[in-house]
Amino acid sequence: MPGGEDAREEATRWWGRMHGPHAEASRAEFERWRAADARNAAEYAALERTWTLAEGLGATAVGRDRSLKPQPRPLAWATAPRLALAAAAMIVIALFVTLQPGRNPNLSLVSVAHATSVGEIRTVKLPDGSSVTLDTDTRVEVAFDDKVRKVRLQRGRARFDIRPEPARAFLVEAGGKIVSAPQGNFDVQAAPAGLSVASLRDALEVRRQTEGLDAKAGLRIQPGQAVRFAASGEPLAPAGPAEKGSDQWVSGMLVFHGAPLSAVLEETNRYASRGIALGEPSLGAIKVTGAFRPLPVDQLAASLAAALKLRVQRDADGNLTLVRP
Repeated sequence: MPGGEDAREEATRWWGRMHGPHAEASRAEFERWRAADARNAAEYAALERTWTLAEGLGATAVGRDRSLKPQPRPLAWATAPRLALAAAAMIVIALFVTLQPGRNPNLSLVSVAHATSVGEIRTVKLPDGSSVTLDTDTRVEVAFDDKVRKVRLQRGRARFDIRPEPARAFLVEAGGKIVSAPQGNFDVQAAPAGLSVASLRDALEVRRQTEGLDAKAGLRIQPGQAVRFAASGEPLAPAGPAEKGSDQWVSGMLVFHGAPLSAVLEETNRYASRGIALGEPSLGAIKVTGAFRPLPVDQLAASLAAALKLRVQRDADGNLTLVRP
């Protein structure tokens, strides 16, 4: 087991890599390191909290009033771990002294990004006690201050479990829309074809980002309802009952009800770097009903072939294709 100093320095080096431009390429190796020892996970979590505090305090309204600039993430963190840790501690101390904590007990911070790699589903705890579960290949930016809790869904799908906090609204920005809810549990998916929003618990509102929160009430979605928007931002249909089983993606299960095989593969292939192809375009019209796990891909291909009376063809490179028997 690594000693305290060794674990701390390793955590610092990993912090630098995971906040750099090649973070996703290192994701699998990082997760193995973090899971190898409870001390690794604890030191990394402590480092994240330290930097979030230093970065976030400067981003609050109180910090801006005192001309405190949010601190950039220095590249030196990856090469000078001891110096970086000391610098972070000094930043936190200086900000606490300057902001006189206690005058504003609602300071909550953050300008942090979270992302998942292809095939990964992960839940992230937010500073206010809420949580967000990220689907495969999903990225969010968390931007909290003392007035608003805001998350930008840049791509992919996320489930939000919102902790009530009357003093601050919780907003999700995605696809040119703002989803607002004082509390509740809901899914938002941002795709090139448009935006999808589904409420699992409690009502929520969806409006255009350009309208602002002071505009008249937006589209209201009741618990158990869902709505899809075209890329243009217009609803494809009025809000209606969410498709049964559509909430199971967080457990790695995808449910389809009479969906074309082409649409099924479009959804399941998001979870794999090498997906499943169709031997001929006409196969894409076959209707699929059932629950499937997108991974492992070999098992998914076998399940689809058995259910649809097709055959799995594998080439020399391991590519999988569904073909007629």
